[in-house]
Amino acid sequence: MVRVFGHYLPLRAILFSAFELAAFVALFNIFKIATLYLVFGHLAPLYAESVMLPIFLGFVFATASACGLYNKEMFADTNRLISRLVIVSVLMYFLMAMSVSLVGLFADNSENLKYYYAIALAASIGWFVTSLLFRLNFFAHNFNGTALERRVLVVGVDERAAKIEHLHGHSRSPYTTVGFVPFGAESKCTAISYTKIISGRIMENPGELARLATARRVDEIVVASRERRGLPLESLMECKLAGITVTDFPSFWERQTGQIDLEEMTPSWLIFSNGFRTTWQGEFAKRCFDIVVSLLLLIVTLPITVATAILVKLETPGPVFYRQERVGHGGRTFNVLKFRSMGVDAEKDGIARWAQNSDPRVTKVGNFIRRTRIDEIPQVINVLLGQMSFVGPRPERPVFVNSLIQKIPYYDVRHRVKPGITGWAQINYPYGASDEDARNKLTFDLYYVKNWNLFIDAVILFQTARVVLWREGAR
Repeated sequence: MVRVFGHYLPLRAILFSAFELAAFVALFNIFKIATLYLVFGHLAPLYAESVMLPIFLGFVFATASACGLYNKEMFADTNRLISRLVIVSVLMYFLMAMSVSLVGLFADNSENLKYYYAIALAASIGWFVTSLLFRLNFFAHNFNGTALERRVLVVGVDERAAKIEHLHGHSRSPYTTVGFVPFGAESKCTAISYTKIISGRIMENPGELARLATARRVDEIVVASRERRGLPLESLMECKLAGITVTDFPSFWERQTGQIDLEEMTPSWLIFSNGFRTTWQGEFAKRCFDIVVSLLLLIVTLPITVATAILVKLETPGPVFYRQERVGHGGRTFNVLKFRSMGVDAEKDGIARWAQNSDPRVTKVGNFIRRTRIDEIPQVINVLLGQMSFVGPRPERPVFVNSLIQKIPYYDVRHRVKPGITGWAQINYPYGASDEDARNKLTFDLYYVKNWNLFIDAVILFQTARVVLWREGAR
């Protein structure tokens, strides 16, 4: 994992995005030269050449990210990979052709602008073939095995160590545990299979831990033991100076899962850990972004809004919009706006309920607009009013919040930032419909609150497109 602006990104995703962008640049220039020689017989500058390539590259990265091409599950299913690559190639060509047409509208001298259509088409097809062959061949033999795996040695054998042992299939970045070293009183209460336990005497001999780490080609040592009295700091320092990363369990868990472990949260950890801070500059930039994009979205989605309003009104009597009280920034309540997807008497008994799969209260039109997330469009008005942001924890109803605060520790920490239409929990966890779901989503929300910046907002917005297009987590 590589930390970029406080957010951990898988090294595999970074390598692939860099390769595919470089491949597109090469293909663009190859087809540009071929086109010029075929048409003019010599190299000649094309109109707006310095502008068009960056625009095209932006579309390549945006469509590939939005379609989830850099997610780890995309490397395990060949059919799914091919279908996504086809979709990305078509989308990127469509967007590039649109950009060429828009530039042509405002250009005074654009005689050779039309050649960009052919270059974009050839580059899109070439990118599809190159990316597919690279993923199925070079990646399968070099990066899908142990090449990018971190070799981890764990100090401790308690339940924390057991979490590390059982995580790797769900980790955001590959790693393998080379062994577990017992330490302190917890060594008598092991939660690890004995075949992976290394003699605890290593911790008693200065320098032995470093020799073991070197012999087993260890990249990282994770101190998972809760017992810290008598921790061999000299041995760990020697490993650190030898170039081996030494990490505590909460930091390792946060990096590998994109979550905050609630069991590890204490008041002292909240006080002394990095993160959980905002700056007025960041908040100002985020607010400006929210206002500009809100206005643009309201204009762009106007035809969809009008059509949805008509369909909702025709199917069932009642208002088009549904107003529901939610808890926002600082615990203040506000009325969130959504297209009504249920009958007007959905909660006629006055009892608040979680939404469920195949909820009988949902109308036919409501089912469609929920799955396509069209019902969320009116929340853009809440963003424009400053009650919400585009990115943040999803706001919950006061009756649920009051109950969850009593049941789940630190639940109210998520209210330290504005709620959002989309968020880190929404792109990583299915729709929440129970107290247990709320607890699991909180682990993602706390990661967002702790590490918030504009970069992670951009990552979430790109991934939200994937969730919407493939209806992941909708209910």
